[in-house]
Amino acid sequence: MRQMLDACWRHSPEEGRSLAGVKKVAQEVYNRNMRVWAKIKKPSPAAFFEDLLPTETDGFMRQAMVMCWMMMPRSGGRKVAEVRKIVGDIFQRNMDAWDADGATFTGKKRKPAGKSKPKTKAARVKPSKKGVRLKR
Repeated sequence: MRQMLDACWRHSPEEGRSLAGVKKVAQEVYNRNMRVWAKIKKPSPAAFFEDLLPTETDGFMRQAMVMCWMMMPRSGGRKVAEVRKIVGDIFQRNMDAWDADGATFTGKKRKPAGKSKPKTKAARVKPSKKGVRLKR
């Protein structure tokens, strides 16, 4: 995944290169590969490589997806949908990290990630002999 992101950065024109611009390119590569993999009905080596562009960025994205497929346990069956979810989570973590890095280098506050749940205070329960207990 990081090789794909690195290739997106390297292949973006130096003039006018920005984090937002490269993130857009990376999102396009990700979306294109996810659309192709969503159409796979019967997983096979040939199906994993059909209808994808022969670019370095797409090659690295395919490599990440195939590696994820190969790492999944064979017992119990592997599903392309699971690969798409795992790779999607990895992609999103990398995009969030790029946002954090962008905030670090520009001095801007980072937008909070949408997936984290707000922290709630634990409810208090009647004190016991040993002291105050927190409800679990």
